[in-house]
Amino acid sequence: MAGTPRKKPIKSAPAPRAADSVNRVYAAIQRMAVNFEFRPEQRINEVELAATLGVSRTPVREALNRLVIEGLITLVPNKGFYCRPFDAEQIISLFEVRAALERLSVELAAERASDVRIAELMDFWNGVRANRAAMDAEELTSRDEEFHIRIAAMGGNPELVRMLESINARIRFVRRIEIENPLRRTTTFDEHLAIAEALKARDRDRAVSCMSDHIGISVADAVAAMKEGLARIYMGRIAS
Repeated sequence: MAGTPRKKPIKSAPAPRAADSVNRVYAAIQRMAVNFEFRPEQRINEVELAATLGVSRTPVREALNRLVIEGLITLVPNKGFYCRPFDAEQIISLFEVRAALERLSVELAAERASDVRIAELMDFWNGVRANRAAMDAEELTSRDEEFHIRIAAMGGNPELVRMLESINARIRFVRRIEIENPLRRTTTFDEHLAIAEALKARDRDRAVSCMSDHIGISVADAVAAMKEGLARIYMGRIAS
């Protein structure tokens, strides 16, 4: 007579790895810092933040230290971590640096990118254009950043990509407000297409010119966006 088959022990789900926990906490706090969910120059209470995120203070502190290096959080010795200031001069400086890096990135892409990578860029942006009606400002800002990072990556310079990603995070709050403007949304789609078409034609000078015009307008619009940003931070105004 066959014996009763033994039941296999039920395996419990593996506990999340420490690195996964740190990365999750980092992503959450980075989003809060980028969006100024901490008010400018507000002291960050690590205990409250850890409780909000449901973790210990250790991954919170690790994430905050990473964000200090990235310029999204400031560390005051013997006092603690603070939200970065909403500094108009610094934001304009970042836009100016971004403009210089973007011109270099499109120049390198025109010289070095493969036909396949350029075709992929065209397909990507045409897909974004086709779905633009369903995109809110946050999603469109993300797609806009991806377009520019793709161009930088096509130039084959990883340091350029890294610098652009860092600057993008620090100006994303202002750029998202900027891109809510209906006229700016329309011009962004057209200007990106012009840049992609210049790359496809391997016309380096035209690509740089298109990028310069695109980024130049962005810097000008940033001034108005900063005023709106301050109103949202301090007066609780809701994004349109």
